[in-house]
Amino acid sequence: MSVIFGILIAAVLLGLNVWLYTANKKTPAPEGCENLRPDCTGCGITDCTLRRKEEEQ
Repeated sequence: MSVIFGILIAAVLLGLNVWLYTANKKTPAPEGCENLRPDCTGCGITDCTLRRKEEEQ
């Protein structure tokens, strides 16, 4: 019986996760946050993917 409860709880949590993920995808970004780009001049990380993309351009 405890195995059934474990499977039921896991299914509920999985369903909740899927529902929250889809609801989050449908929510529009707040005003002013549509296209945020970090300022790479102050960052010391040299192997950052954003820095590599800027150097290629």
